Amino acid sequence: MPPSLKRILDARGAQRVALSPDGGRLFYVTDITGTMQLWSVPAAGGTPTRLSYECDRVGAYQISLDGARVAYGADEGGDERWAIWVMRADGSAARRLTDRPDRIHHVAGWTADGAILAFANLRDERYFDLHRFSPDGDTPRLVFRHDGTGFRATVLDDGRIAVATNRIRGDQHHLTLIEADGSIRRLTPETPAAMHANVHAFAGGLLVRSDRDRDKDAVARVGLDGSFAYLVAPDRVVDDLAVAGERFAYALNVDGRSEIHLASGEDDAVVRGLPPGDLATDLIGQSLALSPDGTLAIAWARFDAPSAVYVARPGAAAEIIVPPQMAGLAGEGMPDEELVSWRSFDGREIPGFLLRPRGVPRGPRPTVVQVHGGPEGQARPLWNPLTVALVAAGFNVLQPNVRGSSGYGRAYMSLDDVRLRMDSVKDLDAAAAWLAESKIAPRERIGVIGGSYGGFMTLAAIAFFAERGWAAAVDIVGIASFESFFARTAPWRRPLRVAEYGDPVNDAEFLRSISPINSLDRIKAPLMVIHGANDPRVPVEEAEQIVAALRRRGVSVEYLRYEDEGHGLAKAKNRADAWPKVVSFFERYLGSA
Repeated sequence: MPPSLKRILDARGAQRVALSPDGGRLFYVTDITGTMQLWSVPAAGGTPTRLSYECDRVGAYQISLDGARVAYGADEGGDERWAIWVMRADGSAARRLTDRPDRIHHVAGWTADGAILAFANLRDERYFDLHRFSPDGDTPRLVFRHDGTGFRATVLDDGRIAVATNRIRGDQHHLTLIEADGSIRRLTPETPAAMHANVHAFAGGLLVRSDRDRDKDAVARVGLDGSFAYLVAPDRVVDDLAVAGERFAYALNVDGRSEIHLASGEDDAVVRGLPPGDLATDLIGQSLALSPDGTLAIAWARFDAPSAVYVARPGAAAEIIVPPQMAGLAGEGMPDEELVSWRSFDGREIPGFLLRPRGVPRGPRPTVVQVHGGPEGQARPLWNPLTVALVAAGFNVLQPNVRGSSGYGRAYMSLDDVRLRMDSVKDLDAAAAWLAESKIAPRERIGVIGGSYGGFMTLAAIAFFAERGWAAAVDIVGIASFESFFARTAPWRRPLRVAEYGDPVNDAEFLRSISPINSLDRIKAPLMVIHGANDPRVPVEEAEQIVAALRRRGVSVEYLRYEDEGHGLAKAKNRADAWPKVVSFFERYLGSA
């Protein structure tokens, strides 16, 4: 028997890991209660303890340097206006520190004297300055002001702070050193444009993930004198990094799967004991955590099981400490994965994952093309209850990594910038053609679904490549009009999106030409639209306008709006409402397998 949809929706995982300074206690976030909350457990295994109760959901969090307290972000209804909370490490004495519900606070770290460092847009909604917050609730003190977005504040042993920021796009950062007297000094040059992410104190300087003067991200040391040298420079992308003392751990992206390494001095060993899979990542991150004694926590994902947390120690295989809550799911009907590729319009090979019910041949069977967000995202072996539900219902699911996806280097990721935007949609069209030509799916039984940027891709596919004969489409929090998107998206996001999509003034005519809302006469496929009312990234008006316009034209549209959600469906109760409707929608228009 294929797994029931109820069991799939009830399965839960754990992610966003941290360790106490002595490596003895593991922290993680899970939605086992229905929303993302913070938990802890002994790193050697034991009974988990729930820590957070008062907030709607937990975002990023940081353990104090002495291990006594936890600072964390929490928002309401998915609005991403994160407030700062602080509590003892055992979960007691939790209280909210910030009183500006109209602003965003990103917890970044702790100082040695017990202050919380956080980026916040208190001065201007567009810009995130670094502030110092007292856990006693005193007025925050400005530490570093800049007109851009802050990503990380790393406290050095002598109290100085290294800050990673960007102004132009999400994969270009600058490193700045804040001296004890408050003066600042740039550690990275203006050119070449490069990423400097996952910044950690290391060997009297900084260890970072960077792609300076190379195509693929690697591990580099940045000296406090501005010197720069690669320590690990593989031919694969390094897409996560954790550091403690003289040790560091990093993740290699191997065709969308992860290979975890633990390094110290000349030693660099692949972590053993992990099943095939990938780091469990989301918009917030925190997939690797390392303590000075070499204890490494890994949030680990698979297509066929919710994410789990493993702990590895030097010389030993990783052990599962927080197993997935499987809700009684067995192997039958779960996804089998296959790494595939197809040739696009210009001869470029486009990679992706083909999922199908375990033990059955590729096809022909109805197939749903599921497009990742981003645009800089990447389809990877992550547990997705909707994907699993579609496979359990008998569908193939193809997850393409069209040009513009991360994980393959800066050159590939730049292939869809601005005027090249529609080339990525052509890759999606080529995927559907390959499915039919390879007899994986009947030509008339191919659907498409995507969220965020993937929602735009979905709408663009059925608008600009309607001749493909898409059987049905589901748009989740997608962009319908770039003009209205730029007018309404959160102010801090606009500069970062200009580099990807184009300037709303200088490229206005082009952006209108690629906006699905302006090509409604081409849309024939039945459409379902899903959106959260509190979405700050792609405001709900994007959904409202395309639903209304298509209904006026007589096109079949089903619309699911959730008043307590933001950019996607974070609450279990809303996923339990929406995902069965999505499966039924595709069964209605693609037919059963």
